[in-house]
Order: sequence, then C-alpha cells, then structure tokens
Amino acid sequence: MEIPVYPRVAESVADCMADSNRYTKIPMTRLLLRSESIVFFLALMIYGATSFDQSPFNEQVRQAFAFIHGHITIDAPQSFLEHAQVGGYSYALHPPLPAFLLMPFVAIWGMGTNQTMFSVLIGAINVMLTWMLLFRLNSKSRIWLTLFFGFGTIVWYETAVGTTWALPMTTAVMFELLTLIELFGEARPLWVGIFAALAALARYEVALAAPIYAFMLWRKERPILWMLPGFLAVGAIYAGLNEVRYGSLLDRGLWYIPNVTRVQFGWRYLPGNLYTLLFMAPRMDDTFPYLHPVFTGQALTLTSPAFVLALRPSFKRFEVSMMGLAAAVVSIPMLFHFANGAGQFGCRHWVPAFPFLLVMMAIGMPRRTDQLSKILICVSIFLVAFGVWQIHVWGLNGP
Repeated sequence: MEIPVYPRVAESVADCMADSNRYTKIPMTRLLLRSESIVFFLALMIYGATSFDQSPFNEQVRQAFAFIHGHITIDAPQSFLEHAQVGGYSYALHPPLPAFLLMPFVAIWGMGTNQTMFSVLIGAINVMLTWMLLFRLNSKSRIWLTLFFGFGTIVWYETAVGTTWALPMTTAVMFELLTLIELFGEARPLWVGIFAALAALARYEVALAAPIYAFMLWRKERPILWMLPGFLAVGAIYAGLNEVRYGSLLDRGLWYIPNVTRVQFGWRYLPGNLYTLLFMAPRMDDTFPYLHPVFTGQALTLTSPAFVLALRPSFKRFEVSMMGLAAAVVSIPMLFHFANGAGQFGCRHWVPAFPFLLVMMAIGMPRRTDQLSKILICVSIFLVAFGVWQIHVWGLNGP
C-alpha cells in the first residue's frame, strides 16, 4: 500500500530538518570556543602556579621602556645583563617583537612590569593555539598532543621562567602556531606572510621557513605574492633598527657583546651542539633526588622523548616532508652557533622547531592514541615536570 505524501507535510518536514541543521551548528561553534577558553585558562593556571620569581634578566621590558620614551638604547647593568655595546650606547641583543608586545603593559607599570607574568600569558595562548591547530589538522589525539606540547616539552620551562632568552622563543612559537593554523586552514597568503614575518621578528632564524610556506601555498594554487607585504613591513623594521644601532642593514649585535671575541658561527661548534641536542644527560650523584639537570642543558631525547613520534608518518606525504624540512632549516643556525644555550633546562635553541614536529606527530598519529604514544607523552611530561620542580627548589646548579 502506497502512503500518500502531501506537499505541505513534505515542506514542513524539510523546514524542520533545515532548522535542525542550523541549530546543531551553533552549539558546535560554541563548544569549540568554550573548549579553547578552557584550555587557555587551565594552561594559565598551571603556568602561573609553576612560574618563577620575577627575573632581573628582563631585556624586553627595558627595551619596551626605551621605545615608549622615544629612544633605542637600554639601561643595561654591566654586571649581569647581556647586551651589545657600541661606544657609550647599550643595545638589546634579541629581536624586538616581544618588546613591542610589552609596550602597553610597560606604559602602565613602567620598569616594574613583571616580564615573567607576561611570559605566562604568552604561554597560555600558545597552548590554546596548539589546541586550535590540532583541530585544523582534525587530529583525534588532540588532547594528548596538547598536553605534550604544553607540558611535555621545555616550552613549559621557558614560559615559566620568562627571561631575556626565553621570551623570544615562546613569542616566536605563538606566531609560528598562528602561521600553521592559517596554512592548514583557509591558507590566505596575506595572513600567512604576516604571521610568519612576525615570528621572524621574535627569532630571526624562523624566517628560513618562509620559502616552505610559499611552496605549500603554491601547491594549493594560492597567489603567494600576497605573502610579501608582511615580510616587507617587518623587513623595514629590522633594517631600520639595525641601521640606527650598528650602521648596517643586518643585525650585528652578537659582534658587539663586551669581552666576547670568539667567532659567532662556525663548523667547530657543530659537534658540541649535536651533543647537547641528542646526548647531554642530567648529573647523577648520591644527593636526593639523585638525578639533577645540569646548567649547560639536557638533550631533547631526555626531556621530550615523545618527539620521536614525529618520525612515524611517511615522508612521502607532502605535508610531512615540508614540516620536516621546516624543522631542519630553522635549526641550522643554532647547530653552528658558538653557544649551546646555557644556562638552560633542555636545549632551548631548538624550541622554534617544535611546532613543525608537532604537526608531523599529529599526522602520524592513528585515529586513536595508541599505548606507545601515551607512554612516551607521559614520560615526557614527567621529565619536564621533574626538571621544573628541581630548578624551583635548587636552581639550575642543583643541590
């Protein structure tokens, strides 16, 4: 027996289904926004609770204070603050973006601005952006991978300490994550260029990844010339500051550090930097807790062993090979740098490579987080938490 379908009934059913579809999308959007807020505030609480005391190594606050007062030279106490000295003028050594971001806070609190608390804010944003990136990648392991990136890498320590050397790293990571979110999302060349250029204004070596972003956009048939405005604007800031400080379009600050006469980059430094990256171990002795981080650093394999999961996906996949290449090229300058990053926990010079390795891990994860991945992530979180706790109690020199 055939059941009659009346036109008005059919129209009503269709209208109800359309309304249902409209209303089901709203809670999903709200849920995503709510989950991002939850991730941000949880990270803010953990980073805040484990943060270190305000440090005198606050180059970026000093630079922001100088910018606000219309000059570039900073107050750099000779006794402890690393800086470039040109005649009677002291200049900040690190790229200027963190100082620019600090200016609103320094305008309110002046030289009393707590750079560590600003770092905690940046760190919490980074964890939230990690969550957003993993949504873009449609990763089914986003909870585990967000926990790993925020608390199973030395991003935790760098955020919690917030010093002269740490803040540029975490600021660069923030804009790298924004670049990758855009690249794996709408892939608008203008915004990829802006975010990538700003990342480079926090850590110069990150600019080496720009051709890789451009190639990925070209593969998506995007007009890559729209990347140029961001890099041209940032390049003008970079060149202008260097011309005023050093009479050169390039940053020559490392060559003006007082009492440092060695060559800044060279092949001779490669073995030591590779040893730091892969093999440098904590000190073992008879004093509780028997294993102690050392002042010169700790190998990536002994702080975040879960990064080995970045090798799981096939490099025949275009995105995997591009992310692997990006991680390699931004690391090249640090392999040949005269200093390995000491004093430090872990090997901080490689932090800018972490977002690319995270993408590789996400692509290589199976639909459900397997047992090996969970074990490696838990071990990484334990190792980093153990290091943060020890440095809180005894400092980088240990008991």
